[in-house]
Amino acid sequence: MNESNKEKDKSSNSEDTEELEEKTEVTSRSKLKGKLGGTKDSLGKFASKLKDRVGESKEKVKFKMEQRKEKKEIERAEREAREKVEREAREKEAKERAEREAKERVEREAREKIEREAREKGAKERAEREAKERAEREAKEKAEKEAKEKAKKEAKEKAEKEAKERVEREAKERALKEAKLKAEREAREKETREVAKKLAKLKAEREAEFKEKRAKKIICPACGAVNDATRKFCSSCHSTI
Repeated sequence: MNESNKEKDKSSNSEDTEELEEKTEVTSRSKLKGKLGGTKDSLGKFASKLKDRVGESKEKVKFKMEQRKEKKEIERAEREAREKVEREAREKEAKERAEREAKERVEREAREKIEREAREKGAKERAEREAKERAEREAKEKAEKEAKEKAKKEAKEKAEKEAKERVEREAKERALKEAKLKAEREAREKETREVAKKLAKLKAEREAEFKEKRAKKIICPACGAVNDATRKFCSSCHSTI
């Protein structure tokens, strides 16, 4: 870094010297052109004066260059000192930041470890609680299932018993009903037979009576025609007999 600064100072000094010499030469030329029309003596005096001035200007330039060089060296030294201070400050800051980051990393790792242990503990407790709840739920479901199956079995047995009792009762009732119907039918048949006998007897009696009446003859009082005893009107004149 110092070498590059030195090279820069040298190049700037050489550029300033060349620029100053060029300006001096231009000034001399312009003044010479203005004095060309004068005498040789005046021209000689002017030339000697010009040489003196050029010598003085070179001394001034050299002095100024030395001053500038010193100034630049002082500035460079100050800049280097400032850069050194800044570099040390940056190094110190970097060191402090590294220490702070290391401390924060240690604290973060410790905190993460605590949080991880807490999560693992919570997960373990949750797993144990879930396992316990699952076991209780399964036991409850098993008990409910057994109770349901038992109730279903009892209901089925009760239904079968009731169905059997109902079948027996219906069979008994049907037997009683059939016996009753049979008895009623037999009674009706007996009654029917008796009625039939009575009707047959009554019919026989009526037929006998009708035959007896038919055997008799009635003479119509109106026209004198002969009619059966069973007739109410005369078969000839239709008068009442």
